[in-house]
Amino acid sequence: MMAPSPPSILSSGPTIFTAKAARNGCSATTKPTLTGEIVDSKCFLGVMNPGALTTHRACAIRCISGGIPSVLLVRRTNGLALYFLLLSRDGKPVNKQLLNLVAEPVEITGEVERQGELLILRADPATYRRAAR
Repeated sequence: MMAPSPPSILSSGPTIFTAKAARNGCSATTKPTLTGEIVDSKCFLGVMNPGALTTHRACAIRCISGGIPSVLLVRRTNGLALYFLLLSRDGKPVNKQLLNLVAEPVEITGEVERQGELLILRADPATYRRAAR
């Protein structure tokens, strides 16, 4: 009998993990650390695309401070982009708490889940950290 393959970021179900976390033996109680860029879910995915980092910063700050949901853009090694809706651990928007990190490389450790096609990263915004460029 063949052993089941490890879960990946594209697996179905309520809880998912990054492929790297799965290869490292992470369990359902482990919180993966994702590295990416905080962007807004309106302009970045529309008129400002492919704006990135400082090119996109002013627009993203305006959108996020105005209530547009923030997302973490994670680029996979094969170039594909994954987008994670950013929420607090209790599922609330984190827009005001992350404005100083918008359009900067960041590392966020939290719980990842999928609801249909939507990927969600739940984490305490006080634990978001700048990553090296």
